[in-house]
Amino acid sequence: MSESHYVVIEPTSFTGTGAGQYTYATPDQLAVGQIVVVPLARKEVTGVVVATGVPKPSFATKPVSRVLDLAPLPEHLIALAGWVSGYYAAAPSSVWQTMLPSGITKKRRPLASSTPGPLTPLPPLTSDQAAAIHAIHHATQPVLLYGVTGSGKTRVYQELAAEALAAGRDVIILIPEIALTPQTEERFVGAFGANTVISTHSRLTEAERHHQWDRAQSATTPRLVLGPRSALFLPLRNPGLIIIDECHETTYKQEQNPKYWATAVAGKLAQLAGAQLVMGSATPGINEVYLAQQGRLALVRLDRRIHGGAHPPTHIIDLRDKSLLGRSRIMSEPLLKALEQTLGEGRQSLLFLNRRGSATSQSCPDCGWVNLCPHCRLPFTFHADDTLLLCHLCGRRATPPAVCPDCGSYEIRFAGSGTKKLEAELGRLLPKARLARLDADSAKGDYLAGVYAQLHAGTVDIVIGTQMIAKGLDLPALDTVGIVSADSLLAMPDYTAAERTYGLIAQAAGRAGRTGAEGRVFIQTHMPEHPAIAAAARGDFWGFASAELAERQALGFPPHRYLAKFTVQASSEDAAIKGATSLLGQIRTAHPQIELLGPAPAWHAHLGKNYYYQIVAKSTHRAALSQIAHNLPKAVTVDLDPQNLL
Repeated sequence: MSESHYVVIEPTSFTGTGAGQYTYATPDQLAVGQIVVVPLARKEVTGVVVATGVPKPSFATKPVSRVLDLAPLPEHLIALAGWVSGYYAAAPSSVWQTMLPSGITKKRRPLASSTPGPLTPLPPLTSDQAAAIHAIHHATQPVLLYGVTGSGKTRVYQELAAEALAAGRDVIILIPEIALTPQTEERFVGAFGANTVISTHSRLTEAERHHQWDRAQSATTPRLVLGPRSALFLPLRNPGLIIIDECHETTYKQEQNPKYWATAVAGKLAQLAGAQLVMGSATPGINEVYLAQQGRLALVRLDRRIHGGAHPPTHIIDLRDKSLLGRSRIMSEPLLKALEQTLGEGRQSLLFLNRRGSATSQSCPDCGWVNLCPHCRLPFTFHADDTLLLCHLCGRRATPPAVCPDCGSYEIRFAGSGTKKLEAELGRLLPKARLARLDADSAKGDYLAGVYAQLHAGTVDIVIGTQMIAKGLDLPALDTVGIVSADSLLAMPDYTAAERTYGLIAQAAGRAGRTGAEGRVFIQTHMPEHPAIAAAARGDFWGFASAELAERQALGFPPHRYLAKFTVQASSEDAAIKGATSLLGQIRTAHPQIELLGPAPAWHAHLGKNYYYQIVAKSTHRAALSQIAHNLPKAVTVDLDPQNLL
C-alpha cells in the first residue's frame, strides 16, 4: 500500500460548523493551489489545497476523491484568498465561491474562436498624457490618476498596458458598469487583439465565464483582462499592472459575502504580485482624496481635455419656479428648447434620470394607502409598457389595482417619474426624435452593444438612462446633457449622499462637448443652493472634496473613522430588537472606546418573514471592528467598511 500524504483543503461549500479548513489524505503529492473534489457532509464538493506536507493527524481522515485536470492556482491568489477571508471576516468557502467559476467540474465544449482582426494603431500621446505616464513610472505608491472628463485617461491606460504586456506581464483593467463593456472592449481589442484580451462580465453565460477563466488559467503568454470587480480573481500567472477605471464607483463594493471593496483587494493583489496599481477617475472617492493627501497614494493629474475644451457651460434650472414648466411636468422649457435645437442641428443629447420605470409608487390620495411589496414592504414601481408593478428589490410582480383596496376609492394614482415615463414623454413632445433607453430593465443581451453602435453611427438622437450612461461613454456628437432630477440621492439619509450626487452630476455633465464642441449642460433641481449641486455646476471637484472632508471629520465619518454595520435578523420585530440590544451591550462592555449608533430598523427592515435591526460602530482602529466581526452570533451579519449606512 502506498504511503498517504496529508493536505489541508478549503472547500467551496459552507457546512455551518464555522470550520473553513479540513485535513484530507491523498496517495499523491499535491501542490498548493490544486483544485480537488472531496467528500464533505455526505456530498462531494470542490476545494482548494492551501497546505501540503501536513503531519498525520490523530483523527481519521477522508481521502481526496479526485484532482481536477487543472494547473494549480498561482501563489498570489492563494494568499489573496486568505487575506480577503481575514480582512472582511468572511468564511473561506464564500471567498472561493467568488474566486472560482461556477461549474468548474463540468466538461465544456470549446467555444468557437473569432478570427482576429487588424490592430488599430494607438494615437500619439498628448504632452499631458506623456507627463502623466512619466509620473506614474516614477511613483513609489499606488497611483490616483485624476483626469477631468475628456482628458484621455483611456489612452494612458492603453500605453501602460502596452508597456506591461511587452515586458511579459499580465494586465487587469476593471470597469464599473456593463454599459461600458462594448465601448471599452472595442478599444482594447482593437489595440491588442482578441487573442490577448479576455473580457468577462455578468451578461456572459456560465459556460462563457468558465471559458474566459480557462483562457486566463492556461495562458502561456501575457493577457489583458477586462471586466468588473471579479476580474481580479482570474488565475493570471504574472500580473504586472492593475487599473481601476472610475475608481469612485460603488459597484466596486460587493454586497454579498465576502463583502469586499475591489479597490482594497486590488491594492493587496498588487502588493502580493509586485504589480503597479493605477486608479483613475474624474471624481475620485473622498477616501481616495484623503489617502492622496496623506501620501499613501501618488496623485497624478490630467487637468485639460484632449481637444482643449473647457468645462461645458452649465445651467441650473430651479424647479421651484413653476413658470419654467410648460409643456411637460418632467422637463423644463429651457431643457426642451435645447433638445429641440440640438435635434435640429443633427447632433445628440443625453438625459440622465436615476430612477427606472414609469412611476415610483402607486397610492390613494383619499386614505393614504400606498401599494407596497408584501415581501419587502417597499413601494412597487409601475412599468407602463408591461402594465405591471415591480419590486426592484426582490423582483416580485403584481397587477396594479384600479380601486383602492383600503377605502374603495377610484382616485388611486401613480406618482413620480422614471426612465420609461421620460421616454414616453419625449416621444410625445419630440415625435421625430430617435430615442434609446439604457437602464437595468433594458440593458439585456445584445441590446447594449446595439445601442452603443447606433449612438456612434448617429442613428439615435437622444439617449435616456440611469447611472449606466452617466460615466465613461464617449460620444463624439453629444452636445446637450440634461440632469432631469438632481435631487434624488440627496434625499437619502446617508453620509455619502452629497458625494454620490456630485459624482453622478459631474460624470453625466462630462459627456457633453468632448470633441471640441462647446456642449451644454442643464441641471434640474429643487435645491439649487446645495453645495454638491453648485460645485458640480462649476466643475469644482477639489473645492467640493475639501468641504466634504471637513464635514466628515466634524461628524466622525470615513475616512476619519472606520465603520462596521452589524445587522440582526429575527422572525419577529421584538426578537430583532432584543437581539440587537443584547449585541449592543456586549460590544459596549468589551470595547468601550468604540462609538455605537442604534439599534435601529435597517433600511430594509422587513423582508419576507424576517425583521432586521442594525448597529453602526465607529472606530479609529479597524482592528477592533474586525475582532468583533470574527466573533458574532449566527443571527448577526457584518459589513466592514460599508459603502453606505442604508
